[in-house]
Amino acid sequence: MRKIALFVALIFITVACSKYKDIRIEDVRPGDISFQSTSKIALTLDVKINNPTKSKITITDGTLEIFQQNRNLGTLSVSAPTVIAPKSNDYNQLKLNLTVKDFMALIGINLNNPDLLEQFDVEGFLKVKAGAVGRKINIERTNLKNMQQSL
Repeated sequence: MRKIALFVALIFITVACSKYKDIRIEDVRPGDISFQSTSKIALTLDVKINNPTKSKITITDGTLEIFQQNRNLGTLSVSAPTVIAPKSNDYNQLKLNLTVKDFMALIGINLNNPDLLEQFDVEGFLKVKAGAVGRKINIERTNLKNMQQSL
């Protein structure tokens, strides 16, 4: 989801190199969604990140609580590292698992809605690595749509 936008914004704060300020998220689109059980959903987000630096950026871990209309739907966790190549401006797949607190809370969410990602808030942390520097980035509760606009 667009929480990656916050991750990108915070990377250049954690790494003291002026080129990191130029890292930008350009697009986030919902990807595949696979129901593993009534309490676990595997999902992929297609994230276009412009990384003009000479260092690869890796999202190594993370846990985010996800909310819809102040209702905690569950916990998102990074299921596989996502590597953003140096000097790239490509779509990358961010693989996540959603552990659902109450499956019935998902009824009524239209997965085909083009504004699907805008319906949710998240808070938690991401662990990222840029070059040789790794950081845990705390994410305060933020609307997914507004995170991209805050860059």
